[in-house]
Amino acid sequence: MRIKIVLSILMIFLSNSICPQSIELELLPKKKFYQRYYADAIAHQFSLAKHFESSQWFGNIGGYLPVANVSLSNHTFQISAAATVFNTVIKTPGHIQVFTVDYLVDFFIDKEFSNLLTFRFIYGHLSAHFSDDGITQLNFIPISYVRDYIGVHSTQNIPYIKGKLYEGIFYNYHNEPVTNRHFTFQFGGDAGIKLVKDITAYFAIDIKIKSEVNYGTTQSYQAGLKYPDNNDIAIRIAFTHRRGFEERGQLFNYKDIKNTFGIFIDF
Repeated sequence: MRIKIVLSILMIFLSNSICPQSIELELLPKKKFYQRYYADAIAHQFSLAKHFESSQWFGNIGGYLPVANVSLSNHTFQISAAATVFNTVIKTPGHIQVFTVDYLVDFFIDKEFSNLLTFRFIYGHLSAHFSDDGITQLNFIPISYVRDYIGVHSTQNIPYIKGKLYEGIFYNYHNEPVTNRHFTFQFGGDAGIKLVKDITAYFAIDIKIKSEVNYGTTQSYQAGLKYPDNNDIAIRIAFTHRRGFEERGQLFNYKDIKNTFGIFIDF
């Protein structure tokens, strides 16, 4: 039944291109239609950040890859695949404890309607776990945290501020442990200013409103430097302030305030 629902939504998403006069396929396109969300804690990324208030480090290994551009008559859609492993480790003298390990896999279909407006359809899965150290040494009780979801997002480029705005909605059609709350809303954006050639200073915000915690929020604010400033492949160093409900699934109903400093490799 769930597969039928997803297929039906895909058909609606592509409905204006049914019965095309021509079909063209470009494999592994270089240009990405959809820009990443800088301040989103679970954006697909390769990064390492230090938590100021504790000995925790947050390490993420992943990214997303455009697989193909599919042109149906005069409409081009980009199909992408993405996967990231999110880790929390606790560094103590002479030892590293692996605390949490979360897995995120997404498939995207993106459509550019202009140079300024892009829509995205999302089909994804997230599962969250304590590691062995988290269970045996840190006295936490594990839960089954899983989300299978679909979503629709859009982003609007704003050249005047060298940035963008975005918004979207997720429908978690299978979610645990809160099985009767299905929606997550997300919005945010970023703005930048060029400092010197190829280096941009930016500020970004990301806010999620989550039905699983009675529509409480997770708020992320990030300020950093990006090099080069006009490329999909770039390096960022940034300070992040995050407050509200946890993004780590095993701790989803915990509220916290975190400040981190890290490096991000976008590709």
